[in-house]
Amino acid sequence: MQTKIKRRSMYNIICKIVAIFIRISCKCINKKGTDLPGKILRKIDKNVLKKLSKNFDEIIFITGTNGKTTTSNLIGYSLKKIGKKIVNNYEGANMLDGIITSIAIQNTSKTKIAILEVDEGSIKKIMNFIIPTKIVFNNFFRDQIDRFGEIDVLISTISEQIKNKDIQLILNTDDPFVMRLDKHGKNNKYFGLEENLYDFNDTGITESKFCPVCSNKLNYKFIHYSQLGIYNCLKCGFKRKNPNYSVSKIDLNPEINILINKTKFHTKMLGVFNVYNILAAYSLLKQLELSDNEIEIGFSSYVSLNGRMEIFEDKNNLKYIINLAKNPAGMNVSLSIANNVKNDLSISYLLILNDNYADGLDISWIWDADFEILKNQNIKNIICSGKRAKELALRLKYTDIKVKIYVEEDIKSAIYLLKNNNSNLNIIIPNYTALIKTKKEVERELK
Repeated sequence: MQTKIKRRSMYNIICKIVAIFIRISCKCINKKGTDLPGKILRKIDKNVLKKLSKNFDEIIFITGTNGKTTTSNLIGYSLKKIGKKIVNNYEGANMLDGIITSIAIQNTSKTKIAILEVDEGSIKKIMNFIIPTKIVFNNFFRDQIDRFGEIDVLISTISEQIKNKDIQLILNTDDPFVMRLDKHGKNNKYFGLEENLYDFNDTGITESKFCPVCSNKLNYKFIHYSQLGIYNCLKCGFKRKNPNYSVSKIDLNPEINILINKTKFHTKMLGVFNVYNILAAYSLLKQLELSDNEIEIGFSSYVSLNGRMEIFEDKNNLKYIINLAKNPAGMNVSLSIANNVKNDLSISYLLILNDNYADGLDISWIWDADFEILKNQNIKNIICSGKRAKELALRLKYTDIKVKIYVEEDIKSAIYLLKNNNSNLNIIIPNYTALIKTKKEVERELK
């Protein structure tokens, strides 16, 4: 026992020293030093993650295409608010080395729960070292095809990893892709939305409306958006299962208030698509035996600080909203933010697209996003930035939107240009590797 504690302390010290060094000198990476400490520890001991994780009672993975960072952070925040000692990779470093760093730095002898956002393409690699007790699956959309392959390939890979394991699955029953995993796991639980709750402005991007078991066309009673809805297969019987945890009412004012299993929850979160993230977090917290009163403590005070529907305001009361988008479904969500804005308010957009490895080198997904959503908004102008700004501008040209489109590849200069537009609402949509720099420059510019 003493040896284990000494080893954990040694790893903790090494991680902290490396992380501090990176954050002081840090031009080498753009993730605040979250990956390199773990990489160094793995060089010292290839089984470091297995050894660091031995004493946890619960190891919980939060994964899927969209919403895993928000869901993971909301869960972690809520547990901390009621005094639970946890590990949570809240900075979003969701691959192997980032997870090693988070556990090594935060873990103590009193820490018994790990809430880990996990990159869906990294599940296989991570599960070589640790087996979770629970996994929350939010949704599956096409994302970084050059890394993950098509959705069928990704789900098949995940299935191989979780089959015949003693893992409880918390599944979005509204997503037929997610429900393909239901044949695995033990005592699985399901979450979903009741029909006719809200007009999600579905733009027709549909990953698949075919049965994952027999390939027959699914029969949809109701569609929330894309392939999420209430469905069944008339041929083989595959269907949406009744949720253990469901939303029966949504109020946006503009913050989200929702009714889950007859209990009303108040939040400071924005964007109706966050309803699924709130519901996923609630489902997991109930499985950890938290009461509704304990959950409300976290939900009512949580504020996003990671570029997911994060709001800034300048001295002239002009608003800036940053929301990450890295695939067609995520882009459509972000483009829909201003759909209900009053016509007398002017809107400007800043769209930022990089093609670094972590983004996915293939940016063809922008042609699947429905930029035509913008045609019905009172847009003053659109600025395209990032390494692939020109491709974004070309994509916008094909929407035939009658607004001025600027191309400014440098993010700092693009934000300066945006600020000087003096629009009432400024919507900034960066993809993954552009997010941190974008947020930093917005904060600097608005000081």
